[in-house]
Amino acid sequence: MSGNSDDSAKPFFEVSEIVAGTFDPSGASIVHQDDYPKYEIADGVIFCPVFNENTSLNFVTFPANSGFPPHTHPEEQVSIIREGHMEFTVGDITQIVKPGDVIVMPPDIPHAGRTFDEACRVIDIFSPPRYGMKELLADADPLRSADIDRWWAPEA
Repeated sequence: MSGNSDDSAKPFFEVSEIVAGTFDPSGASIVHQDDYPKYEIADGVIFCPVFNENTSLNFVTFPANSGFPPHTHPEEQVSIIREGHMEFTVGDITQIVKPGDVIVMPPDIPHAGRTFDEACRVIDIFSPPRYGMKELLADADPLRSADIDRWWAPEA
């Protein structure tokens, strides 16, 4: 943690060592997104989570021909499509989403998504923090989780 002389200052939730950044005792930090740890949740599906006390954020990369199954969770979620396209279902809405689209998911509303012939990059924001993700990643090895079956099994 560069730029910090106090070894006791740490980010709110640290799944793995953050390779660079500046932190202060309050929990404030400035870290480049590439310096947060990344986890491969399923074949090529990469999570890069950032946790705070009242929110969490996840930079997600879905490779071509992948996605995530229908699921719900008690946290509110907002997703922003950064790159690529995917078919996204939330509640009774199914639509092809593109860069700049914002998807709002109230708590406990089913949602699912799948990519086609290109990768898709998404920013997911949760409030309160997505504690289920913390549990999933707490024992995971960076860049490969042993629990891949919970996330996606593409159609054969």
